[in-house]
Amino acid sequence: MKKCVLMLTALLFSVVMVMGQQAGDDFTGKWKTEDGHVIIISKTNGKFTGLDDKNRESLYNMRFEDGKWKGTVENHDEGKKADCEAYLQGNKLKIVAHKSFFSKTFIWIKVQ
Repeated sequence: MKKCVLMLTALLFSVVMVMGQQAGDDFTGKWKTEDGHVIIISKTNGKFTGLDDKNRESLYNMRFEDGKWKGTVENHDEGKKADCEAYLQGNKLKIVAHKSFFSKTFIWIKVQ
């Protein structure tokens, strides 16, 4: 019985995550990163791009694909780039970066 409840909970969580993403999500605006940088996200030709406060692309090629927002995120301070997924959660943007077997989650807060 416990296995059934656990499997049902996992299935419900998966459905909620997939259903939460929509092609009409709007990431445009100013977002403050965890380390205090401001990223300005704009949309061109159906894809989102984010420029940091030094006018460098930090988020690019963000497109709706297979029911998810997928793209690339770059940390210029550390010189690292990774594939990512983005999830809009009210005034928060959850970015999950993937590099090989590892992943890291960042939360950006909308400031405008």
